[in-house]
Amino acid sequence: MQKDGNEPLDFVANLKLLCDHYSSIAEVCRKIGINRTQFNKYLNAQVHPSKSNIRIICDFFGVEEFEIMMPHEQFSREVLPGKLTSPIEKDESIFFEKTKNLKIASSATLTRYIGWYYEYYFSLGYPGKVFQSLIEVKQDKNGLTYKRYERLIGVRQLNEKVTHCLYDGIVINLCDRIFFLDVESLTENEMTQTIFFPSYRSQLKRLHGLKLGVSSRSHRSPACTRVLYDYIGKNIRFRSAFKHCGLYKEDEMEESILIAINNDKAENEPLFLARGE
Repeated sequence: MQKDGNEPLDFVANLKLLCDHYSSIAEVCRKIGINRTQFNKYLNAQVHPSKSNIRIICDFFGVEEFEIMMPHEQFSREVLPGKLTSPIEKDESIFFEKTKNLKIASSATLTRYIGWYYEYYFSLGYPGKVFQSLIEVKQDKNGLTYKRYERLIGVRQLNEKVTHCLYDGIVINLCDRIFFLDVESLTENEMTQTIFFPSYRSQLKRLHGLKLGVSSRSHRSPACTRVLYDYIGKNIRFRSAFKHCGLYKEDEMEESILIAINNDKAENEPLFLARGE
């Protein structure tokens, strides 16, 4: 029901204001599921939406039907704040905002972990082999991030085809545990999470924890394995360090590394636990 003759014009102004918070009208139309040509007619006040399309528009932007028909000044002042996204997008934004805040808040407690590490764990895709990769932990204005560089090759079989993987991730300190979460950046087909005990030694050497990910082989089975980060310095020669990455047989690794990443579980242990220092 219209309250006055200006209501259709207020609707158009309110709709334009809501759309201004997206990168383009095309994005809105794609997400909302309304034809671009038809939607442009709404924005140009050529056609007023049907009741069903009004409902679709309101559900998408998270406003009520009576709100989008309000006088434009009142809508801008009373309704727009906090109602720029749909309920689903609000839920997503809450998660990412909390993650960002945790990342920023924990960065001051993590600066001692900035630098380069070798990562060791029993391969999820090649049972019985130890996988060694290279990790760079660094800081930006929003906290700590990291890159994981992988080189899929047996280091003594240099004639084999080499496959490289690159992961980008964030680092968060929460409840006295350090969380590493990353995504494979080249193919975007994998995410991993690693949780470490912090190091209380005066000189940082090793971090112990658990990694959860999926096998790189065709069966793609989710798996968990003990993991070791071995600190190698603030600055390194990347090419020289990276050439040591790859798959190793157990007898090619030093004993202290094998002990740290061994996945044996005692009979009386109800859970599979990380192995600390």
